Amino acid sequence: MKRITILATTLLTFAAPASSFAVASAESFTVGYTKAHDITPNTFTVKTGEKVRLEVNPTDTASGCMSEIMVPGLWNKPQPLVKGKKIVMEFTPQKAGTYKITCAMGVPRGVINVR
Repeated sequence: MKRITILATTLLTFAAPASSFAVASAESFTVGYTKAHDITPNTFTVKTGEKVRLEVNPTDTASGCMSEIMVPGLWNKPQPLVKGKKIVMEFTPQKAGTYKITCAMGVPRGVINVR
């Protein structure tokens, strides 16, 4: 009887529809960074409760106050902008609102609107 239960459980596991194993995908945004133009594009609209992946591709190394990037309330850990080093921020907004993309000191450089 134990062998039949194990066999039935194994068959049900493999017979389950593929969609039950799907990984939630993220809405992905890619921005560039240069000293001359900062981040571009710099305004995004996303949905509450949906995973977001924001990639920043610096082609210059930033300096001074603007040498880091973060999104207070969505991604609170400042990331250094270093030429050729891609930054990936993944988060799931839980609350609608306007979130500024900033440097570590809070100087605005863009906006994420959560609906």
